[in-house]
Amino acid sequence: MLLLESGCEYTPYVSQEKLIEDNKSQYYLALRRSQKNLKQDNGNINAWLEFFLGICLKQAKQAIELLSKENVDKLLSPKQLLIWKYLEQIKEATPGEIAKETGVARPTVSQALYVLLRLKKIERIGQGRTTRYKKM
Repeated sequence: MLLLESGCEYTPYVSQEKLIEDNKSQYYLALRRSQKNLKQDNGNINAWLEFFLGICLKQAKQAIELLSKENVDKLLSPKQLLIWKYLEQIKEATPGEIAKETGVARPTVSQALYVLLRLKKIERIGQGRTTRYKKM
């Protein structure tokens, strides 16, 4: 939550919760070490912080590995995949055209386009009302 509030962007490609669950014993050990002297003058949270940053690093590495395999099918929801497949078949389209042709609600189309842009699978052409999208 602190990372999000400080402006770090977040896209859930790899579950941080699952990584913590998979390393539960190390998590509780780090937590106990940090809590042991937390209220003392020399208290620190280094053990927990190192664990947390290690999990962030694992999460980033897994996300990079997943994204580098070009497995778009595994990254996208069914509606996002439908939009991606539609864009593969045409030259370019507006969000309204995509919504009309795929039957996907306009807000969902916008969200899917944002995900596809971040994955560098599509590119935006223009701005505002004339914005169109095409496959890269």
